[in-house]
Amino acid sequence: MTDQPPSDLAPSRSTFSTTASQLRRDFTAADCREPAIGHLYDYWQRQRGTHRFPARGDLDPIDMKPALGGITIFEIHPKADGDGFRFRYRLIGSAIVARDGFDMTGRFLDELPLMQYRTLLLARLDMLARDPSPMLVHNKQFYDERWYDYEAIWLPLATDHENIDMLMACQIFARKPSSHVGLPVV
Repeated sequence: MTDQPPSDLAPSRSTFSTTASQLRRDFTAADCREPAIGHLYDYWQRQRGTHRFPARGDLDPIDMKPALGGITIFEIHPKADGDGFRFRYRLIGSAIVARDGFDMTGRFLDELPLMQYRTLLLARLDMLARDPSPMLVHNKQFYDERWYDYEAIWLPLATDHENIDMLMACQIFARKPSSHVGLPVV
C-alpha cells in the first residue's frame, strides 16, 4: 500500500490533524452534545429492541433525517488470512463528502488518501469490530486551515442481530472554528 491516493481521489483538504479523543462506551442520549446524535442513539436503541444489535434493514433513513448528512456506514470484511478486518465504505453522508472534498463510497478504508486519518480510523474500527458496543467521541480536528470541535457516535449493526457486519458512525462538526491554543496534535 502506498500513501499516494488513487488518481480519482484528490482531497481538497490535504492537511489532517486531531487532538486526543475523549471516548465513552457507557453513555446515554442525554450525554450527547449534538441533538441529532442523541436522537440517532435513541433511535438505534429502539430499533435494537430486545436484540443485541439492530440490523441495517431495521433502520429507516426518514427516521434518521437530522443526522443523515453526517452518517457513514462501513461493511466489515474479515481479511483473507483471518488476521483482522478490512472496512468498506457502504454509505457516506453528503456533509462528510462536502467537507472532505471526495467520496469514498464503495472503496475500502485502506484506499483513503489521508494517511493520518486512515490510521486513526483503522484503529477505531478495528477496536469496535473486536469489542462491539456503542461509542461516543468528542474531539477537535484540524481541516481547511482551522480547528473544529466535533462529536461522533459509533453504532454496531448486525444482519442476524448478534454478529456485527457493519458499523454506522455519525460525525457532526461545530459550525464555528474552535480555539486550538495549547492542544496536543496527534
